[in-house]
Amino acid sequence: MQHKNSMLLGLMFGALLPIVAYLFTSYTEIIAQLMPQKPLGLYVLALTGNMIAVWHCYRNDRQQLGKGIVLVTFLGMLLAVITKTVVI
Repeated sequence: MQHKNSMLLGLMFGALLPIVAYLFTSYTEIIAQLMPQKPLGLYVLALTGNMIAVWHCYRNDRQQLGKGIVLVTFLGMLLAVITKTVVI
C-alpha cells in the first residue's frame, strides 16, 4: 500500500527539481544564454517550485510530505551555495 503522506516520498519529490536544475546547469548552455550573470538562477527557480509544492502539501493536510520537501530543498540549496562559493 502506498502512503501519500510520507517523508520518504517528500524527500524523493523534493529532490526532483534540484536534480533537474543541476542537470540543466551542468550539461547544457541554458544558464549561460538566459542568465549569464546569475549562475544560481536555475536553482532559485527549483527552490520556488519546491516551496509552491510545500504550500500545496500543507494546505491539503500532508505535513510529512511537506517536511520531506523542505528538508531536501534546504540541504540542496545549502550544497549549491557552498559549491558555487568555493568554485568562484
